[in-house]
Amino acid sequence: MSLRVRTTLFLSLLVALSACGSSVGENNNNNNNNNNSTLPDSAERILLHEMFGGSNCGPCFGADNILMGVLDQRPGKFNVIAYQVGSDPYMSRETVNRRLYYLPGESSYSIPYLHVDGANHLHPTLGNEERGYTTDLFDEFATPTSPIELEVTHSVSGQTVDFQVKITALDYVPGDDLLMHAAIIEGVTYNNLGINDQTEFHHVVKKMVPDDKGTELDPLERGDILEFNLSWTFQGDYVTGTGPSNLVDHSSEHTVEEFEDLSVVVWVQDNDSWQVHQSAASTSH
Repeated sequence: MSLRVRTTLFLSLLVALSACGSSVGENNNNNNNNNNSTLPDSAERILLHEMFGGSNCGPCFGADNILMGVLDQRPGKFNVIAYQVGSDPYMSRETVNRRLYYLPGESSYSIPYLHVDGANHLHPTLGNEERGYTTDLFDEFATPTSPIELEVTHSVSGQTVDFQVKITALDYVPGDDLLMHAAIIEGVTYNNLGINDQTEFHHVVKKMVPDDKGTELDPLERGDILEFNLSWTFQGDYVTGTGPSNLVDHSSEHTVEEFEDLSVVVWVQDNDSWQVHQSAASTSH
């Protein structure tokens, strides 16, 4: 059942200053091939789970339980972000755009739906010959190693989230359209209740930085190190009454319940194949 609905070059750049709040970024690009011999050949792949659901989607509650049942058995080996869509109060233009990103040419979508490292995707309960998402699938998707080491740290001050990203290429990473995505997520939310009896929601996307289109990267050579200093300031006050006909306006309001519960998930993705090369969740500092 579904519900339709890249030694030494220093470059400072403005990632975004837009009507959707306040976002500033700085990028340090360091190509340090002299140290290649000290690098490992690859890194463990940390699977990114992008879950699309919503509080007014009946089967989404069960789908969340299935996903978390699998992830609980693989601690430290995954990242998960939840895009609230459908008619959830915490849906946003960015979360809807992210769902439609995986449906090129379409204007409607179904939920619940799960993408694992982008290119692997299924209905979390009805896919996989109606076995849904399983630990066997998780292990299959996690078997290939990653050509990237990815580190993220963050701090929260008031309504501002500052975070630092370090990308180290352990091998050549091709791609004419390579992107880095960053999502600020809230650990648990309670105020976006709907009709499906779910009383709390985990890893909820609050803002993508700079937006759902991500940050463009050049193809990576082994030994390349990219460092980014990024920031997003949530504007205004907490707003109620948001939903599909009244999406949150990031230029003047927000839907964050607890700022200290915010963290950041970052991933590097090939925009053509959807393949996510690596993901990382932030540690606070």
